[in-house]
Amino acid sequence: MKKNLSALLFLGAAWGICEAGIGFVLHRMAVLLPGLPGALMFPIGFYWMNKAQKTTGDVSAPLWIAAIAATIKLADFLIPGADPIRVINPALSILMEGLAVTAVYALGATKRIPVFFKVLGMGIIWRGMFAVYLYGISLIDLPALLVTSGMVTLLRFVLLESFINSLVILACIHLASRLPRQRQRPISPLAASAAILFALSLQVVL
Repeated sequence: MKKNLSALLFLGAAWGICEAGIGFVLHRMAVLLPGLPGALMFPIGFYWMNKAQKTTGDVSAPLWIAAIAATIKLADFLIPGADPIRVINPALSILMEGLAVTAVYALGATKRIPVFFKVLGMGIIWRGMFAVYLYGISLIDLPALLVTSGMVTLLRFVLLESFINSLVILACIHLASRLPRQRQRPISPLAASAAILFALSLQVVL
């Protein structure tokens, strides 16, 4: 990990920037287009996790950058009056995304699995873990609408949104395969540090 530290920090920060910036815009647009954040935010995270794995060659890279992006999300605790559950839940979901992608990558290294089922499995695994967590907090009367609003809402979150995510990711993979490959350039510690600071600042401001 040490030799890839700058790359992991930079890519984790890039994911954090997208969560803060693009996530902010998508959640505002969700008033007119419900479901938009759910359709796009995991594919955005997957892009950075996949890039981290390809850049470092480390199957655990998605989990490392998820931990970095989740930590950036926790910067919202610096805002006076921040609602803890609204800070912790997004950070946990990011971490669970990293766990799911890493698990599927590790499994894919030993078994031949079609790409569609890999991507679909990633979505179902992290959303399933998050649903279990929400059920747990619902038992102590914390808000968990995804599991307390009925089975239809839960299945839509775990299965339908995972399926939509898969279609978006596969479309992006297909598009990327048609683009010329760019040479990977090493990321300096200075660039990684600047990206982390910018991501933290953007998270707190937005």
